[in-house]
Amino acid sequence: MADEVSAPEEECKCEKGAPKWVVTFGDMMSLLLTFFVLLLSFSSTDVKKFKRMAGSVKEAFGVAKTSPDHTTPMGKKIIHSQIEIPKSMAQLATVRAKAAKTSKKSEVEMESGSNWFRLKIEGDALFDSGSWTIKPEADPILNQVATLVNDFDGTVKIEGHTDTDAAGSSRFVGEAYLANYELAMNRAISVMDFLVGNHSVDKIKLVPISFGEAKPRDSNASEEGRARNRRVEFEFRAGSKANINDSTGSRIEPQ
Repeated sequence: MADEVSAPEEECKCEKGAPKWVVTFGDMMSLLLTFFVLLLSFSSTDVKKFKRMAGSVKEAFGVAKTSPDHTTPMGKKIIHSQIEIPKSMAQLATVRAKAAKTSKKSEVEMESGSNWFRLKIEGDALFDSGSWTIKPEADPILNQVATLVNDFDGTVKIEGHTDTDAAGSSRFVGEAYLANYELAMNRAISVMDFLVGNHSVDKIKLVPISFGEAKPRDSNASEEGRARNRRVEFEFRAGSKANINDSTGSRIEPQ
C-alpha cells in the first residue's frame, strides 16, 4: 500500500498588527471626545441649582453637600466687567438728547463733543440792547434750559458774550471793553437768577462767567456779525462737579 502523501499546509495570509477597522474606530472616539470637551467648555454651572441638587442628594443618601470649586463665567458678565459706561457720560447723553429738541428753535444753537455740549442762545432773544433784564418772551426758552440743568448732576457754565459796541450804561466810562465785560457778567447773573428763582435750580451747579467781547463768533464789522456775537452760552460737561460751599441767598441781583 502506497504511503499517503499529505498535502502541504497553506500559509496564513493574515496581516500583522491591529485590524484596519480599529484605526477608524479610534478616529471616531477621538472626534467624539473632542466634541464633548467643547460642549463642556461652553457650559456654565448654575451654583444655585447645583446646591439645591446636592442638598436633595444629602437628604436622600446622607452625603455631604458640596459646592463646585470653579464656575465658568458667562460671556455677558465678562463684557459687563470690562466695558462699563461712566454714569456721568450716560446722563450727559440723556440730557444732550433732550437739548437737541430745544436747539430746534431758531434762537438756539447746539454744539457738542464726546463728553460735552453747549447751548448757544442769541442775546437779542433774551435781552434788549444794552440791558441785562430778561425779556418776558424769553421765558419759554429759559424754562426748557432749566429742565435740562435740573436733570444734570454736574456743573453748568453760564457764559455771557457781547459785541464791540459800548454798553449803554456802565461805571467804566470811556472803556468800552470793560463796559462789555460788565454787561456780559450782569446778563449771565440775570440768567442764573432766573433759573434759581423760578425753577429752584441748585445754585452750586451754576457758574456765571463773562467773556465780554473777547470771543466773537463773527466779525463785528456788520450788524449780522454783531448779532451773532451777542449771546449766552450754557456748557454741560460730563464729570464736572461744583465744589463751592456757597452760603449766599438764592436770588442774585446784578449790580
